[in-house]
Amino acid sequence: MVNDGASFNAEQQAALRELLHPLPLVVLDNRRTPGAAGAWNTGLEHLLALSRDGFVALLDDDDTWEASHVAENIRAAERARADIVVSGLRLVMDGLERERVLPEGLVPGDFLVGNPGWQGSNTFVSRRLWATVRGFRDGLRSLNDRDLAIRLLRATGSRIAYTGQWTATWHLSTQGDALSSPRSPAKISGLRWFWRLYGGEMSKAQAEAFFARAEGLFGVRRTEIEARGEDVPPHQRPWGDLHESG
Repeated sequence: MVNDGASFNAEQQAALRELLHPLPLVVLDNRRTPGAAGAWNTGLEHLLALSRDGFVALLDDDDTWEASHVAENIRAAERARADIVVSGLRLVMDGLERERVLPEGLVPGDFLVGNPGWQGSNTFVSRRLWATVRGFRDGLRSLNDRDLAIRLLRATGSRIAYTGQWTATWHLSTQGDALSSPRSPAKISGLRWFWRLYGGEMSKAQAEAFFARAEGLFGVRRTEIEARGEDVPPHQRPWGDLHESG
């Protein structure tokens, strides 16, 4: 468990261990750039330092898994000899479930304009591939899922499989400071960063769809995304910052 806020005290950690028993619990504080990417990289850095093979699955703090989630992903990986597995991620927005399509046949270009259903809590990737793509980009405040999907799918030798089952749920609130809230600072910054990284490879139609989606869903105008500023990526290399200092 990686904490991106105030550290858990001893009493809180004891309560968490009791809830998770008999599973072992390691509690880490984000040692890298504040935000989701830095927190995920903190956890990945810890796991990759262990001399174990296998897979790493992510679960955001406001999302849930079915009891069968991990087992379904393992079965799909073994069946297809895959190092990426994507399961169905339900969307519950402000308490109401929204209709979605099960992800299948995903290619990098699917993520240039939007997200066809692969996000943090249905990410299941081999340890080897996490190391290859070097995790997330520290400082990218949103759109981490799309950036990661593109880099994983483009990685040499990567192989993807699908469970065909809805085993995870994304609980989204349109209020407050959620990353997907309209005009949240994190969303605006993420859109600007993503455009710097991938705008040059979008077709005219893809770029128009990207900007239309940003304004329609999040209220962020094209001029805001294209404007110059300090919240731009420090590099455009096709890998994350997992082996960079925090």
